[in-house]
Amino acid sequence: MGLPRPSSVADVMTREVVSIGPQASYTEIVHAMLAHDISCLPVVAADGVLLGMVTEADLSAKEAFRANAGGRARLFADRLRGRDTTWAAKSQGRVAADLMSTDVETATPDDDLDTVARLMLARRHKRLPVLDEGRVVGIVASHDLLRPFERGDTELTVDVEIVLSLPGMPSDLDASFQVDHGVVRIWGSARVPSEITPVISAIARIPGVVAVDSQLFARDPNPTGRL
Repeated sequence: MGLPRPSSVADVMTREVVSIGPQASYTEIVHAMLAHDISCLPVVAADGVLLGMVTEADLSAKEAFRANAGGRARLFADRLRGRDTTWAAKSQGRVAADLMSTDVETATPDDDLDTVARLMLARRHKRLPVLDEGRVVGIVASHDLLRPFERGDTELTVDVEIVLSLPGMPSDLDASFQVDHGVVRIWGSARVPSEITPVISAIARIPGVVAVDSQLFARDPNPTGRL
């Protein structure tokens, strides 16, 4: 048996993607979002290539700027003055091409979940389109990243046993462990201190492990201290 494979985007993404074309009207976009209870839509070309994303925020700009009686004329004047007109421009949008953002962060099916999770946290994204050769093949949302933690203790126990038996683990590790609600408690001894950290790290990388409670100690705590 090999090391349990880290969860990838392909394992958790939604594959049935609701998308729209660049000429979808404002009201068509609203209806699609409400009907499917989603907060963003990929905008795709006829061949499925991603062109951009429309979000609830993009649509909300129209309401936020409703009092802007000057409309397109005022928008043009603001542009001439060098003002940031991004949201004002979106408020005038009528079709997806006017409303969408084209600078879109994406994921691939093979991306590790930890990599995608860090990206989503850093950029405060709730979901990312998943692309394969430029085409949309899925959507990964923040709640999808929680799916590995649905794994039961029995399944995790098997994975920990596999990890501890892999080449590279300390051959003289004398340890026992227990999994309780995703938390792995491991106790016993390794020969030297440097063998303990790799064991803890390997267990912590198993998809679905919540935490590792280590009570391991080194039988020889100072191996280089001898004469």
